[in-house]
Amino acid sequence: MWSTTAYCIRKVAREVLGVSLGYYGGHKGDCWWNEVVQDKVEAKKVVYLKLAGSIGEGERRANSERYKVARKEAKLAVTEAINVAFSRLYEDLQIKRREKKLF
Repeated sequence: MWSTTAYCIRKVAREVLGVSLGYYGGHKGDCWWNEVVQDKVEAKKVVYLKLAGSIGEGERRANSERYKVARKEAKLAVTEAINVAFSRLYEDLQIKRREKKLF
């Protein structure tokens, strides 16, 4: 269990870095969650529901392939968005270090 001091430090660090807690509402408050990621994740969910509702073997196989593609696209979109967000964060930290800010 986190002590009060450690919890306060983590909370302030998240607020300063612009990152939300993220464990109650999913990732929607995170700095990397954007429209592209949201669209890809929603498309993956739709394809998954079609897969789950598949009746025949041929339909299930086709929906399984569609789901694999949609899952891969969503994963790539999330990875790319996180990389962009972290590179922007690292840039900000470098600038703030030169300005003798908190970081």
